[in-house]
Amino acid sequence: MTDVTRELRTGLTSGTCAAAAAKAAAAALADTFLEEVTVFLPGGEPVTLAVAEVERLGEGRARASVVKDAGDDPDITNGMTVVAEVERRDDADDGDLVCFAAGPGVGTVTLAGLQLAPGEPAINPVPRAMIAAAVAEVLPDVRVCVTVSIPGGEEIARRTFNPRLGVEGGLSVLGTSGRVVPKSEDAWLRSLLPQVQIALADGRHTVYLAPGRFGEVAARTHFAAAETAVVQCSNFVGDLLDHCVESGVDEVVLIGHAGKLVKVAAGLWNTHSRYGDARLETVAALAAAAGAPPPLVVRLLDLPTAEAAVAVLAETGFDAVWDDVADRVVMRAAERAARGAAGGAPPRFACAIVGYDGAVLGRSSTLRAAASETPLAPALSLTVVGTGPGAQEWITPAAWRLVRRAEVVAGGRRQLEAFAPEGAQQIIIGARMEELAAALSACAGRRIVVLASGDPGFFGISATLRRLLPDAHIVVLPGISSIQLAAARLGRPWHDMRLVSAHGSDVKPVVDAVASSPRVLALCDARHTPQALAAEVVAAGFAAELTVLERLGEPDERITSAAAAEIATGEFDGLSIVFIEREEIA
Repeated sequence: MTDVTRELRTGLTSGTCAAAAAKAAAAALADTFLEEVTVFLPGGEPVTLAVAEVERLGEGRARASVVKDAGDDPDITNGMTVVAEVERRDDADDGDLVCFAAGPGVGTVTLAGLQLAPGEPAINPVPRAMIAAAVAEVLPDVRVCVTVSIPGGEEIARRTFNPRLGVEGGLSVLGTSGRVVPKSEDAWLRSLLPQVQIALADGRHTVYLAPGRFGEVAARTHFAAAETAVVQCSNFVGDLLDHCVESGVDEVVLIGHAGKLVKVAAGLWNTHSRYGDARLETVAALAAAAGAPPPLVVRLLDLPTAEAAVAVLAETGFDAVWDDVADRVVMRAAERAARGAAGGAPPRFACAIVGYDGAVLGRSSTLRAAASETPLAPALSLTVVGTGPGAQEWITPAAWRLVRRAEVVAGGRRQLEAFAPEGAQQIIIGARMEELAAALSACAGRRIVVLASGDPGFFGISATLRRLLPDAHIVVLPGISSIQLAAARLGRPWHDMRLVSAHGSDVKPVVDAVASSPRVLALCDARHTPQALAAEVVAAGFAAELTVLERLGEPDERITSAAAAEIATGEFDGLSIVFIEREEIA
């Protein structure tokens, strides 16, 4: 390493520059023309930037620009001009106060897997929040559209990873901290090493090694890690790990975003893109080893980012791959530490993989078995699995893979008997959803599967859980709905039926549906039974034939068709589906 002769100067991100330009333009709409602007970084620090140009463009429109200063970092966009045009939207009355658009030189997202949806301007979430806050300082409660431009950005973007990531037409407006930290390799690495000594001096025997902000936040959120115990290693994962070994750290928890740590799992100890990139190849290989079919492996290889693989693995039931990634990170770390340890015992290792949303995607066996002295603090993550009509042959292979790995399974009694794996904790779902939510919260940090009959998105439990557990990370794996099977048994297309549910309410919505549609398919429950529904149809004066479909997909499945009056006097299973076909009203 070379000596550092001076402290390197930090710079400001394109997101900070866009916020400053937007504030200057917003001020111009209020007839104030600023030569410099102060905005606040995400951590609350104020920074002041010079305004290069500002002008009114007519009634309700103004534009301003700021020249980016990246400090001593060799940033490809250093010296470029960031322009923000602010236009009032006085005729708009819904949505956010600030909307965003991409001007010349700013790209548009075209692929899934990034922090923004396809079609959105490539202005990342943190810069958007900074821009909105800056505009609100000048124009509180005023609806505006902010168009960000970076002249020359389209040409510069061709020399970045944007085309590969599916960001087309220009650069991305980036920044999670608001600052550009110089990355002269020797100086930057030397500036990171003292963090380990600070942790040890503060009595921290466990160090949380985080390659970026996602890992830092997750360490504090999921591990309740102290500030001094979190060590930012940037791309220098191997160098900081070596320093932990040399310094006598007892335990190292590598924690970070999937896209970073999957490189470490592949043996890449400097995670900068110029040293290599085996992210999707590693994910695809581990998925194949877990039994993923060839089409899924090919699909994973064709994705633009590791983050895009998160959703794909979840929806196909192969999200255990992230545990495998974490285990391989631990294996690689142990191998490297064993080579570097000079006589002393190397640290214990653990690993947690996190996503963009902060949820823990994967845990090494050292965490899953709670062998670490600092296991994950409670963080609720669960998967709602549709079990189809109810019999085992109707559940999808992806759902089976998830259920077999579950540590906690919630469901109805019959579902638990049919699907819960041996040894898993069972939670019976009753009528009080608040009690279910509390029971699930008490199991935070474990693998939780909630079994939902039919499809969980069709009058299902997933919406209720999202309402009662707003902070939980919930993934839904759909199943075959009883509606699909009922329509198949009836031999009718279900796109021309009115679909309605009496679950948890009364039969009035069903009767109202019969009044407006000649063909209705209704879900019943133990209280609002097929016979009760039939009696209401008769009482309402409708001439109709009903078909009751009981225990669909089960060996004792029964289908009964008769006039409404006859069904009203029968005995039927409450959890049934009723098809109502009334005579046309003249």
